[in-house]
Amino acid sequence: MNTTLSVYFGSERTYVALLNTAREGLEVMHANVFPQALKSEYDIPHLSQMIAKDLAPFHGMVQAVNFSIPIEKVYIYQVPNADLSRKAEIKALLNEEIKAVEPEKTTDDFSIMLIPGNASEDGSKHMLAVLTDHALLNLCKECLSGFKVPITFTQNSQFAAHSACITNYPEYAGKSIAIFGVQDHFIDVSVLHAGNLAFYSLYGIPEDEDFGSVCGKILTATLPAHLPDIPSPDLVLLYGEGLKKNSLDALSIAVNNPTQRFNAFRSLLASGSLGVSAISLCNKAAHLFPPVIGAYLKPLQEKEVTYL
Repeated sequence: MNTTLSVYFGSERTYVALLNTAREGLEVMHANVFPQALKSEYDIPHLSQMIAKDLAPFHGMVQAVNFSIPIEKVYIYQVPNADLSRKAEIKALLNEEIKAVEPEKTTDDFSIMLIPGNASEDGSKHMLAVLTDHALLNLCKECLSGFKVPITFTQNSQFAAHSACITNYPEYAGKSIAIFGVQDHFIDVSVLHAGNLAFYSLYGIPEDEDFGSVCGKILTATLPAHLPDIPSPDLVLLYGEGLKKNSLDALSIAVNNPTQRFNAFRSLLASGSLGVSAISLCNKAAHLFPPVIGAYLKPLQEKEVTYL
């Protein structure tokens, strides 16, 4: 039994789940939310103490810790005509991008992951470069260091949600799913097609436009323009700290695509150790846990991911 503590350091709160892969499937042994985010080193003492106290009944059982971070804490760039045999050139290109936003830093200050993107109109392929600051990763690891087990950064919130989607909605394996990561003023939008990432982008929510209208335009105009060979999503999943019930209702009215609140526990099993309060939390806040569950799982298209 490999028991892993999976943690999502959210923008406003911190989420944890104790997970185990059993013979029958992925089990949830415990889950909780803490009303504090990790924003600086000054948050570490209190937050680490809260997590340790909460996991005290499972002392000695945690064999590994995985964590994810908000996607707004990373930089994502499109690399056109990516040639992985010329990694130095790709890194130099990304270095210029970093210098434009953080002049005092270089690519050496970041963990860099290259993810396959969809083909352009001319048939050439691009990649998404995801850059995560080592300083932030070290901050997270310090907060979790009290467990004295291997600590691994796995994915950012949106890309962790991709993995959680594949696990929880297996019946859509050969179909298209749109995943909307909803915050107060922006939406991360991904499209998974046949288990692969076909599209990713970030969209703002203008103050003078409602949520349903923005998402409706993305689904009916933006995605068909970018993905002419991929049918309209068979399912639209929404998750995130900015998601409200009226948001889901508004989108359901605006589009014909089936829309649901992302249930991160849909295909998971409840362990006998899962308490009543944790069960209630899993039911009420399932849409907040995709980055937690995804942090435990392997990245989408893991064999095609390249690290620089």
